[in-house]
Amino acid sequence: MISVIVPVRDEPEAAIEPLVRLAERGGAELIVADGSPEPRGARLARAAVRSAGDVLFFVHADSRPPENALELLGRAIEDGAIAGAFSLAYDDAGRDMRWVAWWANRRARVLGLAFGDQGIFCRRVDYEAVGGFRALRVCDDLDLVRRLRRRGRFVVLPHATVTSARRYRERGALRQILRVWKVVAGYFLGASPDRLARWYYG
Repeated sequence: MISVIVPVRDEPEAAIEPLVRLAERGGAELIVADGSPEPRGARLARAAVRSAGDVLFFVHADSRPPENALELLGRAIEDGAIAGAFSLAYDDAGRDMRWVAWWANRRARVLGLAFGDQGIFCRRVDYEAVGGFRALRVCDDLDLVRRLRRRGRFVVLPHATVTSARRYRERGALRQILRVWKVVAGYFLGASPDRLARWYYG
């Protein structure tokens, strides 16, 4: 049993229809973590508690995993991975966004640093063993992935999740890249969650 868990905030209902169809095709449970005032990490943690799946698949509302994503991640778990993520691509990507995706995929494969816009999956037993999502506004995905990697094999599948490049278009690709790098560096250097959120959201 796979639970597909989707954090949403102010997205129209139609935005998650592809994920509804993904869950229906794979016979999976779909849980929407609604846009309450809680940090995203807290909403995801609450949704995971409500879920029934043996495998949890966390995917953003503006992301589109491969059509056979549930089969692919299930196969990865059967092959011995405890957790993993898909590769990353962006919609309507020009040269700059293809470069961003290339770098993100290199980072994920070499350093094991996968982000939520790639779609993160894990076995429930391992999710619970590492303490699940923490109540963070940013870096909640990176924080979970780091703990999962310490516990067992984490894989990055070659099949891509296609994610909206809206933030890069709105803020400018270079500016957004530098903002992400600053936040990630701050996370590893121990900056407070509130400071990281200010850096990311402005």
